[in-house]
Amino acid sequence: MREDKTEEFSSQPSKIYQLSEHTINLIAAGEVIERPAAVVKELVENALDAGANRIFIYLTNGGIDRIQVIDDGCGMSPSDLRLSVERHCTSKIIKDDLVHISTLGFRGEALPSIGAAARLKIISRTINADQAWQISVEGGKIGEVTPAAGQTGTQVIVEDLFFATPARRKFLKTIRVEYTRCETMIQRLAIARPSVSFCLVRNDKIVFDVPAQTQKERILAILSEIRAEELIDLDFKRDDLHLVGFIGASSVNRSTTSGQIMVVNDRPVVDPVMQTAIRVGYRDVLEKGRYPVVALFLKVPLDQIDVNVHPAKTELRFADEASVRALIIGSIHKSLAMGAGMVGVHPESLQVIPRQYHPKSVSVQYPSPPRDLGLLSTQATPSKLPDRPASLFATEALSFRDVENSLVSFTEFENDKVDHHEEKVFPLGHAIAQLFKTYILSVTEDESFVLVDQHAAHERLTHEALREQYLENAIRSQPLLLPEVIDLSHIQVQCLLDYKESLADLGIEIESFGGRSILVRALPQLLGAISARDLLVDLAEELEMDEQASPKESESIHNQLDTIISRMACHNSIRAGKALNIDEMNALLRQMEATPRAGTCSHGRPTWLKWSKKDIEKLFHRS
Repeated sequence: MREDKTEEFSSQPSKIYQLSEHTINLIAAGEVIERPAAVVKELVENALDAGANRIFIYLTNGGIDRIQVIDDGCGMSPSDLRLSVERHCTSKIIKDDLVHISTLGFRGEALPSIGAAARLKIISRTINADQAWQISVEGGKIGEVTPAAGQTGTQVIVEDLFFATPARRKFLKTIRVEYTRCETMIQRLAIARPSVSFCLVRNDKIVFDVPAQTQKERILAILSEIRAEELIDLDFKRDDLHLVGFIGASSVNRSTTSGQIMVVNDRPVVDPVMQTAIRVGYRDVLEKGRYPVVALFLKVPLDQIDVNVHPAKTELRFADEASVRALIIGSIHKSLAMGAGMVGVHPESLQVIPRQYHPKSVSVQYPSPPRDLGLLSTQATPSKLPDRPASLFATEALSFRDVENSLVSFTEFENDKVDHHEEKVFPLGHAIAQLFKTYILSVTEDESFVLVDQHAAHERLTHEALREQYLENAIRSQPLLLPEVIDLSHIQVQCLLDYKESLADLGIEIESFGGRSILVRALPQLLGAISARDLLVDLAEELEMDEQASPKESESIHNQLDTIISRMACHNSIRAGKALNIDEMNALLRQMEATPRAGTCSHGRPTWLKWSKKDIEKLFHRS
């Protein structure tokens, strides 16, 4: 019976057959070579693995018609040249070790895949060879290795990309789009290897030609829209992880993630774990829909990372994703947690109040601001900056219990033993005027002028003070002299009552007053005299909007901490249209310099802008 069944199966036509080698190569090519940018990536990575010190990349019509990459690396012998265009032949891994991979390439698929989809020619010469050798591949057909003229290193020419697979060529974008992707890829590789010289030529015109540089010089050369003073250095370690690089100030941002360069063990990657960490790190200082400019270089032990995830090698997996996220988020938070005007100075080197000072906070009521002068309100400008910090806000100063009459709290020093020869630097300068009763104009010692949005700046100061008190469980409630009854919608009332205990942690004490009414008994002392109704309506809307929030989860409101505190801070900030005198303006500037993340408001908008003398001279065509 069993023999009959066997005969029956063998007599049926087979539906499964083995693909031809040519078809296999075309399928593999589709995984590795998706567009011209992928070809450029593979060829430049080969040049880097070959130890090149200088690499030239020539692109014609976005790389669709022609790609040429020339390097001065170690080159290949005739036998190596022949094997280089065979699938799964490589010199970059030792004894089949796919764990400790230190090279960019290792799969042995790039050149065969390119040769299967295009017309490929390779000319190479080793250091001690008398001449160069060349080999050609067209649509998967490999030619003979023959003598050629060429210098030490390797030259790869790719023409008519996807001529052998016309269907794939139809899916390419316009020449402009394909070129942009090629240039972006080259930029990432150039930033990843600043010790190598790169030259990119597009249709016979040089796009950029950069020599061997430091990391910072290379970033500034490639991302030319960024200024050196807008970059913040990073250098942090966590266990076996080491993160270095530069992040842009919050004012340096884009509408896409195109300005985010991520390099892991010298390999440019697009990694979702790192992208998420960058987004969380900047969440407090950037508007929604905007993305920071960063260049992060992460070193990970080779056995703690898997780069063999996809043939394109742009993805990877970390053995400990949580540690990578924590390192990046913590590094960005710490680096951004500096006072306004401090960009470019490492947070650990900052010392806002010298150690000789022993501040004791006392409130001083200043006279009313000068009379309204219309668009410009000003007083006499001091001839020089004061010898010591003039009037730092104390924490209590942010309450502004009576904004009209008691605007600023100043610092009295118990010990006045100060070295008057010690120079004090005020990054935001000294106030000289108030524009439109909204903006503070100041002049710095480096011949620049600064414009500060007083409302946005004070909103951040209040936000940070509230945040600090919350984290220390020290938000103090201020009982209202007369509890206030507020009428809201049924949904708003229920939403606030659901979070009654959590709101109490924020200094807001409420209880039901029947129907659509809520009784407010206390508000955060830090906020001073504010409208209880306006604040409660805003918080109710904020909690309603979060569909994932749940009063049953103790962490729910904590996850919205910054957003809720932002709402609270906004209600207590100096409003646009409030006239300030010179001392009040200077006090605000000094506190901005001393407050973390004061470069942006709670919504991510900039609180200050700076123009140098050179910038002004450009506007007047004097330079």
